[in-house]
Amino acid sequence: MLDPDRYFKLHPPPETPADEKCVCEPGKPIKLMPALGFNPLHCIDCNLEVAPESFALSDSLIEHIASWRSVHEAVNCLWLDSREYETWAAEQLADINSPINRRGMALRKELDAVRRCYYWYFQDESVDSFKPVSRCPSCQEPLSVYDEGIFQQLVCEGCGLVMAGE
Repeated sequence: MLDPDRYFKLHPPPETPADEKCVCEPGKPIKLMPALGFNPLHCIDCNLEVAPESFALSDSLIEHIASWRSVHEAVNCLWLDSREYETWAAEQLADINSPINRRGMALRKELDAVRRCYYWYFQDESVDSFKPVSRCPSCQEPLSVYDEGIFQQLVCEGCGLVMAGE
């Protein structure tokens, strides 16, 4: 007998489980970041999904979020696939001036008008030589430590970037 669950990858994703949704106090800053899920809006403190319904988002902004998510997910999947596109995808994700990051930064700015929003800057933490950057990849200013969450993050308040800390 065939297992019907073997087709799960060809179906829409299930709703995010309750234990993977943010329950922090309202108004906490968010970050726009990929997390292999459908919703790219996450709490800066708990790192869990923030319900998009908790914001007053225009239809246009919802479309921009969904479009960016789809394109970013495609590039991220090419990197995760670890084959012929891995190097190219990693370069796109790490280059703050790449089209996908320029789009993400513009979207972050739109979201920032609704609620303080940071843009998650990609660094390949899987490599043995990984060391967090100490200066903003955009403006080159020193980064601040954000340690109010479940793990340390580095932020550039001026550019609205957030990234992995130590």
